[in-house]
Amino acid sequence: MDQYDLIIVGGGISGLTLACRAAQGDGISILVLEREARLGGCLNTWQVEHDFWVELGAHTAYNSYKSLLQVLQERQGLKRLTRRAKLGYRFIDEDRLQSPLARLGWFELITSLPFGLMRGKGGATLAEYYGALFGRRNYARLLSPAFAAVLSQPADGYPAQWLFRRKPRLKAAPRKYTWPTGLQGLAESLVEGAPFEVRTGTAVTAVRKRPDGYEIDTGGQSVYCRYLAMATPPDAVAHLLVDSHPHLAARLSAIPMAEIESLAVVVEAKRVKLPAVAGLIGVHDAFYSVVSRDYLAHPRLRGFTFHFRPHRLDGDAKLARICEVLGIAPDDILAQREVRNRLPALEVSHVSLMEEVDDLIRGGRLFLTGNYFQGISIGDCADRSTREAYRLLKTLRMQAGSHPGVSSNHIMGASVADA
Repeated sequence: MDQYDLIIVGGGISGLTLACRAAQGDGISILVLEREARLGGCLNTWQVEHDFWVELGAHTAYNSYKSLLQVLQERQGLKRLTRRAKLGYRFIDEDRLQSPLARLGWFELITSLPFGLMRGKGGATLAEYYGALFGRRNYARLLSPAFAAVLSQPADGYPAQWLFRRKPRLKAAPRKYTWPTGLQGLAESLVEGAPFEVRTGTAVTAVRKRPDGYEIDTGGQSVYCRYLAMATPPDAVAHLLVDSHPHLAARLSAIPMAEIESLAVVVEAKRVKLPAVAGLIGVHDAFYSVVSRDYLAHPRLRGFTFHFRPHRLDGDAKLARICEVLGIAPDDILAQREVRNRLPALEVSHVSLMEEVDDLIRGGRLFLTGNYFQGISIGDCADRSTREAYRLLKTLRMQAGSHPGVSSNHIMGASVADA
């Protein structure tokens, strides 16, 4: 049986960031297992032509994602970041495009703001906190659909303290950026020349706890590890750990998942009537948002990904709505691709739930990371993975007395500074 110090289940940005950070310990053998044939997880780039791609999942990264950018910086990757053009978002309400300011009631904002500033985010939902800050009507007209577009799910019950957290920025990076081949390429770059092993197309079917580690079944073949990290959605973690960690699995299974039906289309630029935009925010529409590729202009093509609400429209109805929004005919669509994305549907109760989860794994051989601990953004995932990597290396140092080659100050600085 192959043996490793650490096995990471999941090859998205969470698992790969954790692998890069854990690999700072000299001599630590690491294996990353990814079920899909590709790396990236929610970073899913559709390569349409050699010089044109469209994002099917996450699409925006910021220089406030310091934990991720520090990994890239150490691997000389910052110079490969591609700056995004500055474009705005528009609301689409009954097929009318509106700027955000056009939907804002200034009198309500002025009368609500002084009282709203006295309220803290702790224990409040987005609707409660920003409804008090901006006024309930402003929240319903402007912020509720905007937050749903950002999170690709109904967002009124989302924890206010987990959105727009103040984070230090890495000023050496562009404020908004992508990768020359799309964000999936950024994830793939983390394994280039990395001192750890990656196996794609390898599904984990069972996890068995042993006195000195874990045995991982990958469908007919088993691998062993001293420490295990799960970097998959919470329901997948719960399924795999139901026998070895039943109480933990029960808590994680309480986190609901939101489904998003994402349909991307590519059209000749001259056919599209919609002006250049970063994206559209749906108001009482079948989609949460439309994300364009206009931030990286192409001389001939434009690409749009429509993030539809689940179970609203069938395939033909989706294409019909896309044509209405873009002002095109069905025959104008040169290529299309649909994927189903899944994200945790987080609520205020999950703040304390995650504290309970951390208590359950503290001091053990199991480590957890992903987009359900403190937010669902790329940066939130990288922050959590950096903290878990530091916890792992600290555990190894404590057990060995001293673990050569590990810079505790560097790891601690990377994790604590981004808290």
